[in-house]
Amino acid sequence: MSKSMNASNSMNLPKSMKAAVIKNWGSSSEFEIADLSVPAIGPTDVLVKVAYSGLNPADWKIRAGHLKAHMAEKSFPLAIGLDAAGTVVEVGESVTGISIGDRVASGSNLFEQGKHGSYAQYLSVAQSHVTKLPESVDFKTAASLPIAALTAWQALFSQDKGQLTSAEGKKVLINGASGGVGSFAVQLAKWQGAEVATTCSGRNIDYVTQLGSDLAIDYQTQNISRSILEWAPEGLDLIIDVVSGNSIDDPISLLKPGGKLVSIATITEDGDINASIQDAQERGREKIFAYLNDESFSQDLERVLELVEQQVIVPPQIQSIPMSDVAAAHERLESGSARGKLVLEVEGS
Repeated sequence: MSKSMNASNSMNLPKSMKAAVIKNWGSSSEFEIADLSVPAIGPTDVLVKVAYSGLNPADWKIRAGHLKAHMAEKSFPLAIGLDAAGTVVEVGESVTGISIGDRVASGSNLFEQGKHGSYAQYLSVAQSHVTKLPESVDFKTAASLPIAALTAWQALFSQDKGQLTSAEGKKVLINGASGGVGSFAVQLAKWQGAEVATTCSGRNIDYVTQLGSDLAIDYQTQNISRSILEWAPEGLDLIIDVVSGNSIDDPISLLKPGGKLVSIATITEDGDINASIQDAQERGREKIFAYLNDESFSQDLERVLELVEQQVIVPPQIQSIPMSDVAAAHERLESGSARGKLVLEVEGS
């Protein structure tokens, strides 16, 4: 795409956009709908007109300020948000393979200096975080995928995490299976041939069973450890813990020798990380704290989208919420009561 074509296209863009912003770190009461300038793009960036923005548990922790130490210094008002789906309206001069008019799913570059997130009508994001959509995948579905699906994908399959390949006969527990990450993890583990146990509340037992769970444990009424030991008396090969926060008593004891516990970092309830890693090692198991690796973002997302297109993965139940109701959506995220995935409807806001 030539510079002149980019410049010509940018002339047709509005100067301002609507965004759901926070006025400071804090509670959901910090949200308001405000006008921001449409962001500029760099040579390797694309500008996406956002149709939907995905909502993730990390969002409320960002809003509350729990992750500010990991972020470049931010000024307010600030639009947060880590997932988006929409249409490319401008591309940087060094961008290849993505063109104006392409339908895409993307992450955001919120943690970088001067960058807003996806709770806005336009998102400037690095090409490395953008993947073109198959025709069969709509924007609402696409917005539900990036962070949740890639967290599950990497936790299961990355060489520095679960390494779950050739999984026939292997037994896996997904602790917290009814949310966004967990529901993807169940399906991906089954796709690789593993036998899968899950934990969830009683109202979600049928849901996780439909996703492919071989053993669904109601954590409210059943003893998780006892149920697992009856199902896998020799121990589990892998635990993907989406809940953390000591939700299972001594999960290392449920693993066979050499087994792995991949704990999705919660930021707020992870306890003494180094001590728990050392304890697992001394017992002949491995505990890994999982953070999303940005280096393979677009490639991993492309693979997930292929599986969605092939209907190997059925996206979780999705509820669309108007951007004006973002505060209420965050209250649901923070309570942990959201089932499946929530997305913000941004286009037209």
